[in-house]
Amino acid sequence: MMPDSMTEKPRLGRAPKIVLALFALALLLFTKSEPMSWADASRMGTIQSLVEHGTLSLDQSDYLWQGDKVQLGGHFYSHQPPMMALAGALPYGALHWCGRGIADPGTYRILTLTLVGLPVLLGLISLARLMRRIGASDGQTACLLAAASFGTLLLPYSLVLNQHGLAAGLVLLALSAIYNRRLATAGILLALATTVDLTAVFFAVAVVLPIAFPGLLERTKRGASGGLGAVLRYGLAALPILALHFGINYSIAGDWKPLGLHTEGFEYSMSPFLLMSLTGGGEGGPDGSFLAYAKGALVGESGLFSHSPTLLWAWILGVLGVLAHIKVADREVDDCKGTAEATNLVALIAAIDLAALGILFYYLTQSRNFGGSSFGMRWFTVFSPALFLLPALWFRLADKKMARRALLCLAPLLLWSCMASALGAVQPWSKFHYRYTDSPEGALNIDVATYPSATQHLQGEWDRITNFKKVFTLKSYDDLFQKLLDQHRRLYLTDWGGMTEEGRKLWLEEGLSKLRHVADLFDRENSKVQSRTVSHFWLAKFHIKLGELKEARRELEIALALDPSFRLAADSLQALNSTKHN
Repeated sequence: MMPDSMTEKPRLGRAPKIVLALFALALLLFTKSEPMSWADASRMGTIQSLVEHGTLSLDQSDYLWQGDKVQLGGHFYSHQPPMMALAGALPYGALHWCGRGIADPGTYRILTLTLVGLPVLLGLISLARLMRRIGASDGQTACLLAAASFGTLLLPYSLVLNQHGLAAGLVLLALSAIYNRRLATAGILLALATTVDLTAVFFAVAVVLPIAFPGLLERTKRGASGGLGAVLRYGLAALPILALHFGINYSIAGDWKPLGLHTEGFEYSMSPFLLMSLTGGGEGGPDGSFLAYAKGALVGESGLFSHSPTLLWAWILGVLGVLAHIKVADREVDDCKGTAEATNLVALIAAIDLAALGILFYYLTQSRNFGGSSFGMRWFTVFSPALFLLPALWFRLADKKMARRALLCLAPLLLWSCMASALGAVQPWSKFHYRYTDSPEGALNIDVATYPSATQHLQGEWDRITNFKKVFTLKSYDDLFQKLLDQHRRLYLTDWGGMTEEGRKLWLEEGLSKLRHVADLFDRENSKVQSRTVSHFWLAKFHIKLGELKEARRELEIALALDPSFRLAADSLQALNSTKHN
């Protein structure tokens, strides 16, 4: 028989409320106090520019010197979608009117709690209610809610001014709205989610399935109405927000594309994306492969399931739940009497599955660096909490003995997931490298004798993430770009094993070409930063490796002309001039 909860719309009991209260407390205690990544600094700069200067341009903001920006029409803009910054202008406008500045202590924290923490908490409340309506008991709902909130990357990215947590909260609210056939509300929520985090577009498209075909895989077609009219209600409600989003893009770039998709916008000196892809990388070594990357993204040190094994548990139970639901569909017709709940549930679960699989496929095929420099695969945050609706469907049909066994299996996985999430919450914007060989230094260090012990490495990693701090000045950005240049030359100049002479030459020429483009932009803009000098110095090293000594000498002379005190260039030039190949 169908649980009474399906018809009575049960209230949350004590256990789920305790989980929600603990998550709210975690938000209040651990939300960060200042930006520590390009992403949130870029967004803070846009919020400041909107309120203080009436523009989206970052040119006059406190956060110009960070990497998440494009240059279009002679001005710098955040390459993050603008909707979250527009929303943030409202609370910051009130704070600024009261005399508070964008960099004042507490401003970042207030904006993060308002724009991210509150929507995530509301989304989790909605998720818990939906679990109860599907048929999970109070205890089961509390366990699932704990896994969704504390056992995924939702917690780390709810503590920073980041789009992933906000989008996840909006998606949860939208799923509840669709389940209750409030389609216009769902359209507004998913339009916001999509214009905040483009990844949410997979959900916006997938939910057309339960909107248009609420009786999918059900034996009864009574109850909730679907069809073209339902899709129109959903789509028309989303139009104003989408129009605002695309209108902003058009006013800045002259077309509808998101600013981050304008590759020409990254053609400026010290653009980090000249050396790596927009998703944060693409330089995984000459022997990189899709299978190796997918393994790392799913079960490696940045893996979705290695950090949150509860997600795999939820997915497996979800599949079993859908199969069991279809098997007993005839009985459900009699029990549900054709209610909206009966003709909406499986289609909604299918949409969640499709959206999650779409996001997985997209980032496994379009990225090569495991979520940038952040902890774990942050791009998967948007779908992670929604997946815990899947086991709620299974619990609805399982007997008590099977349910207890499933929860016993969940317990150790949940402990592991919570520990990983807590580690990510310490510093969401810095990857924790569990093995030295997986760190940027270790990956390029072929001298095993210099490796630290495992204990030394882990202690060093802990010290690094707990003392992590970002300063957004020209000097700090120049210093960071020099580190990117150094990583670039080490990647390409390292003598990787297993390469043929021809392959090695092609690899070197690829690295040289990218570095030449960087140096040319510095020269074109007549930049005064030290990174310009360093780029010419490393160009010389590439030419030496390729045996092109004349070109190497020219690059070293340019480096010394830019900075006569650059000792490394002077020594290299002296050594080059003293060779018999002069």
